[in-house]
Amino acid sequence: MLSEMHLFDILSSNFNRIRTYETLDEKCQVLIDTLRKTGWGRVTLSFLNSKFETKKTLYSGYTEDLIKIAEEKKLAPLKRKELLSSMVERWRISSFYYMPWRDIKARTIVASGRTTAIPIETKDLWHPMDLLYAPLYYKTRPVAVLTLDDPKDHSTPTKVKLRIPQIIHSTIIQVISEYISQEYFSHSKELKNAIINKGTIGIIEIAHDGKMTNINLAGEHILKLRKKDLSGLLFLKYFDERFEIKIKPTFEEAAETLKPSLLQTIYYFPDNTSKDLIIEFFPQHVLYEYTGMIGTVNYPESKDFYRLYSNILDRLSEFSNTITGDFSEIQRKVVALLCRQFHFRFPRIYKLSDDKSTLECILSFDEETQELEFFDHPYNRNSLGSTAIIDDQIIFTTKKERHIRDVRRIWQRLDTPGAIAIPLHVNETIEFVLVCDFLEPVFELDMYKEIIFKFFSMVLGMTLKPLFKEK
Repeated sequence: MLSEMHLFDILSSNFNRIRTYETLDEKCQVLIDTLRKTGWGRVTLSFLNSKFETKKTLYSGYTEDLIKIAEEKKLAPLKRKELLSSMVERWRISSFYYMPWRDIKARTIVASGRTTAIPIETKDLWHPMDLLYAPLYYKTRPVAVLTLDDPKDHSTPTKVKLRIPQIIHSTIIQVISEYISQEYFSHSKELKNAIINKGTIGIIEIAHDGKMTNINLAGEHILKLRKKDLSGLLFLKYFDERFEIKIKPTFEEAAETLKPSLLQTIYYFPDNTSKDLIIEFFPQHVLYEYTGMIGTVNYPESKDFYRLYSNILDRLSEFSNTITGDFSEIQRKVVALLCRQFHFRFPRIYKLSDDKSTLECILSFDEETQELEFFDHPYNRNSLGSTAIIDDQIIFTTKKERHIRDVRRIWQRLDTPGAIAIPLHVNETIEFVLVCDFLEPVFELDMYKEIIFKFFSMVLGMTLKPLFKEK
């Protein structure tokens, strides 16, 4: 193996290259290439889904013929599951697992007891059928496996020899974790491109279990639906059967391949009239794991809204730049952008208490509202935030209006002309709402603002989801 000083020189020079790349594949390829240079003949990094299926593999040190063979002989999901279970704990070396071919029990797990014509030599020498790998976890789920083969010094691995692979293994985990936190929002660029290129403006959000969770105003207009009539219902079971039969294969293909799919078909309205409709599915995923679907719909009548969406896209282009960093940083950037664009002040997020009696202020993004307990108040229709949650609508009020009021002591302290409350959909068991004050004495909530606010609320909801699990 190379000297330790030489190894660290290789690491430092190659780690600097990571910054020049943007995609996950590019960054990980640099890392496994670096690992190979430290004394290994071949290195692979395989990405897995929750079914332990290999969705993609990066190779270093492989010829095209070897890659072709490896792709044809991918490890079966059941075998992969075994190799990531407690069955192999006895062969663990730090984060790696070394399954020596000379060990009958290891050979039974790796190759179901098969033998090979290659002789087994001394125990300190690497055998071509030896297996050395390290799982990479995101939270508790294995999302990838790093495999090393053909050590240049032909020796078996030890804790000392695996110090450099350990460093690179940890670095890959950091790269993947950062990528996943941003990939939650990856569909937004595809969605904007669909609107720009095709004029598709109706948007339906569908959860990973197939239930519809949201529809925008344009979608209601195109499909002649109301959000309150479809929320929580199965997307593929709600519409006319003739329409469902046409869209189901395309929907399932998008969910399986994690690639956008489009079709043109006939949509049947409740009164049995019909229209040609273009529907495009944008699968949402986190590192090859399907998490839901965004559906865009369009037909000729929807062109009246195109100018509206062009204005929205201008706002979203600036918004896209905020989607970097961890969840708390994304929250701060998104709220700051919302306040800057619409002249809002004192943004704060409330959570409905477990006994559903109080709106508890859990986050504040302004120095003047850091005393969170002061903003806690009873959950009833005398509260703007409570009313927004109860009606599941974006609502606002100003000092000039009398039909909707908010908690008087909060208004007296903040002394602003008005306030707006935007429901945040995090999960089905906990209610959240974003409340902001505004500085304009006259405020108008038009379709343009409502769509923008709903998009902001969707992103904020995603950042809160990992912190507040369903009960």
